[in-house]
Amino acid sequence: MSVRSIIRFKVKQGREQEFESAFKAGGNLTRPVELVGYIKAELVKCASDPSEYYVIGEWADAAAYAAWQEKGPSEAPAGTVERLMDVLVDFEPGKLFDVIDAGYGTGHSQ
Repeated sequence: MSVRSIIRFKVKQGREQEFESAFKAGGNLTRPVELVGYIKAELVKCASDPSEYYVIGEWADAAAYAAWQEKGPSEAPAGTVERLMDVLVDFEPGKLFDVIDAGYGTGHSQ
């Protein structure tokens, strides 16, 4: 079964749009497509706290995620990491999680 990575970002109030723009400019969801074992990732925003974001990634295995960790910020377009850091209050680096169980609705195909 695949693994998940979860990264937490806490953004300075009122700077959420800047964060989203800088995140997208950094290619944080598109650059990994070049890696074998990258399945997908999503940037999500907390519904009850719009300054809290998470990236939830799906990887074929821990080795695929480790390959991304080796590249990550070092290959981001110039200035994008700095733009992200400027709008953050807090950042919790990615952690890897094993999927123990999963349930799917009728609209989901596997």
